Amino acid sequence: MSYELERASIERYFAAQWAAQTPVIWDGQGGEPTVNSVRLTIQSGAVLQGSIGRDQNRMDHIGTVTATIYTAGGQGSNAWRGYAEKITNLFHGVTLDTAGVPITQTADAFVRFSPPQLGEQRHPYIAASFPDAPFHITNVICPFVRYSLK
Repeated sequence: MSYELERASIERYFAAQWAAQTPVIWDGQGGEPTVNSVRLTIQSGAVLQGSIGRDQNRMDHIGTVTATIYTAGGQGSNAWRGYAEKITNLFHGVTLDTAGVPITQTADAFVRFSPPQLGEQRHPYIAASFPDAPFHITNVICPFVRYSLK
């Protein structure tokens, strides 16, 4: 259960849900943003011990997905708010398996968005929105936890 599988699972889910609504620049790949495009950045962070097991311990890998939305500068907030709402709804409370498919059984969870490990600050949110000519840039942060056994 690697960082690479984490990235692939999240990207497969986003690609299936986004359905070519706008161009996407995938995590770690080059590419110049265009008006009405999105850049996904997957950041892994702290690793917490999630359980004490007899043979294996569950490890909770905390991370964030940042969806950077590029809209035309000078268009007002209406240009980016629809994209931000769709992204927050896509990630709010979703649990994925290793293939990036949403599941309801938390026992089979691989990646879980809105993770309870983060308390009240766990749900997707708009972190920044600012002009940067010729764009207006908006960042939506989506916290997650990836589970592994050691």
